[in-house]
Amino acid sequence: MFKTQGQELLTAIPVQFKAYNNSTHLEKMYVHTDKNFYVAGELLWFKIYNVDGALYQPADLSKIAYVEILDKDNKPVMQAKVQLSRGKGNGSFFLPVSINSGNYKLRAYTNWMKNFSASCYFEKPLTIVNTLKTLSAPIADTATNYQAAFFPEGGNLVKDLSSKVAFQVTDRYGKGIDCKGVLLSQNNDTLLRFQSFKFGMGHFMFTPNSTQPAKAVITLANGRTILQNLPAAYEQGYVMQVGEETTGTVKVTITSKSPIAQSAYLFAYTKQVMQVAERQNFNNGVATFSIDKNKLPDGVSTITVFNDLQQPVCERLYFKKPQQVLSVAASSNAAQYGNRKRVALSVNTQHANATTGSPANLSLAVYRIDSLQTIDPNSVLSYLWLTSELAGNIESPAYYFSTDNDEIKEATDNLLLVHGWRKFDWDRVFNDKQPTFEYVPEFDGHIISCQLKHNETAASNTSITDAWLSIPGIQMQFYNSKVNDKGKVYFDVRDYYGQNEIVIQTDNLDTTAHVEVLNPFSEKYSDVSLPAFSLATATQNALNEQSIGMQVLNTYEAGQLSRFTIPNIDTTPFYGKPSNVYKLDDYVRFTTMEEVLREYVPEVAVRRFGGQLHLKVFNYDVHDFYPSDPLILLDGVKVDNNILLGYDPLKVNKLEVVTNEYVKGEFIYLGIVNFTTYHGDMESLKLDSRAVILDYEGLQLKRNFYSPVYKTDQQASSRLPDFRNLLYWEPDVQTDASGKANVEFYTSDVKGKYVAVLQGMDNAGYAGSYYFTFDVTNK
Repeated sequence: MFKTQGQELLTAIPVQFKAYNNSTHLEKMYVHTDKNFYVAGELLWFKIYNVDGALYQPADLSKIAYVEILDKDNKPVMQAKVQLSRGKGNGSFFLPVSINSGNYKLRAYTNWMKNFSASCYFEKPLTIVNTLKTLSAPIADTATNYQAAFFPEGGNLVKDLSSKVAFQVTDRYGKGIDCKGVLLSQNNDTLLRFQSFKFGMGHFMFTPNSTQPAKAVITLANGRTILQNLPAAYEQGYVMQVGEETTGTVKVTITSKSPIAQSAYLFAYTKQVMQVAERQNFNNGVATFSIDKNKLPDGVSTITVFNDLQQPVCERLYFKKPQQVLSVAASSNAAQYGNRKRVALSVNTQHANATTGSPANLSLAVYRIDSLQTIDPNSVLSYLWLTSELAGNIESPAYYFSTDNDEIKEATDNLLLVHGWRKFDWDRVFNDKQPTFEYVPEFDGHIISCQLKHNETAASNTSITDAWLSIPGIQMQFYNSKVNDKGKVYFDVRDYYGQNEIVIQTDNLDTTAHVEVLNPFSEKYSDVSLPAFSLATATQNALNEQSIGMQVLNTYEAGQLSRFTIPNIDTTPFYGKPSNVYKLDDYVRFTTMEEVLREYVPEVAVRRFGGQLHLKVFNYDVHDFYPSDPLILLDGVKVDNNILLGYDPLKVNKLEVVTNEYVKGEFIYLGIVNFTTYHGDMESLKLDSRAVILDYEGLQLKRNFYSPVYKTDQQASSRLPDFRNLLYWEPDVQTDASGKANVEFYTSDVKGKYVAVLQGMDNAGYAGSYYFTFDVTNK
């Protein structure tokens, strides 16, 4: 760490901070699900919003999102790779009848996000009940793991200096518990009393008169008592106090007992961008900063104070309620509907406080609310601007975005003090420790990663240099790549949907080596625990209704639930238009491939070298055959001369020949000869035993949401039951240039109260949400 003084320090730290963060581009992801409670056999629908971590605008860096459903032991029960376009994507999971009842996590991330902590991934809890399995009685949760923690403002307590101390009391699942407490000295003298304010959090002012830690005796609402020591106070050091002034400034007061304290250096940064750099001298041990709130962008800012030795001595977070808000509104054509009636929604979007509309992309879910399914208070706005910026579980984040008043401000300040103490690793900045990244962004398509291994040990500095990956089929795909010095090889695969066989081949692979396809899903997990699973007896009727609705829908409309949108992809082979195409059924059929080539494929010659037959492609530029063998493919799989010439030509439908020299990445092919069978499935092809053939799941195909239409009396009088509790799901509600869109759907036979939830954002990063309810009766 270098040392510098005075004004130089104010310049040096922002410069180094910027250089460090320029190499660390962040992404954030939010997932809107249709609801939060499901029964096995239902479909779970989701919409993904991926944004730039600094600008909060839709990010176009990564093109693939990884979405998983994890059980309480972090074991995946469902996984999918979802295509992203301009930061958005959508998909679904069919929850199998083999799944167990319980609480689960849905999480999502990109390949690039795997370079960072799993706490940066998006996560949300879900409940799934399998009504087709006997629901065993939940194991009684006898654990008494209540936790209490204290957080001095700025980070530390110092003897004889007054500090604000925030606290939080939670259960084992991170949920806040209301409490009262008393602070005792080492001699058990009462120093002060305190109580929680919101969500188990609160604060008090405390001046330690000793370096020995004070003891808190905390009493919970159920009568339980927790004993917890405060952090020990330092004999010397710095304390910080931050507060808002009526003049529109943020006042930061630094008090020090350090004998070397001459100046304090304050730096404030928001979303990886340094916003404020100021210096103040200590006067009688106090240095005061006044920061114009207009200098701080919306959202969470980190305020760090350094001493003269360039050491960070205090740090805390400050939240400025965002003005970059998308106002979303919707109205329906009625407040109450009968069964199988048309619901028409008028949707409007505009920037907050604007007078005209603004186009935006939204997702819409309409479902019944009951004792099982409630309205989720979380939203894309609160997640991006608050939840994703803080550590740990945030209860009711939407609460902090409600009307500005003293109660909200106090609760927000407690939240930032409790969840914001992270101690940024400034040594990495000062020592120019640039981060190293194992995973690259998937700019174009899914990257299939492989590791060469000798027995079970990763091979490095291997003599194997070339590798090929093929996806056989009518839409043939072929990729080549180089093996790096760590024995890894990466294939950037485009437009690969659904499940198919992939074939991986390498050159010079000896009998002790093999290729292993690496798991593309993250194998690190956050430390957020799921609450114990239980169902109240009062929910039984609602559960029965939802289970019957699921079974009726799967019985009568199974075909509608299994309809997928065929992706619009380019099916042209990677080499484009071939020089010539031969459909073998147009010619006399021969019994050997050698005869086929000799008789009517003049561009390809069969020559014998070293006692073996070889294929050579004619080079029209020099009017001679290329000296080396071409790339030979069968249904997109690379084969050698012997395998091809030994293959039954009666199984081949057509042959395509490329006579030009073809460059594909780092590879140069002297002509291409591609044989295609009738079904593109390599029928009876026997590859080298060292080739790796395995089933591999590509990108998820988009399932079409089924919503019956009752426009006519005949349709409405259909005797087919309609017990849907999810009336509508639309992941792409696009408002026009004036911020307007219209949506319509039909109610089912299930009466009750329904909620319509809209969430989304525009291209400028303005995010917002809205919901309203309506009733469905039997009328």
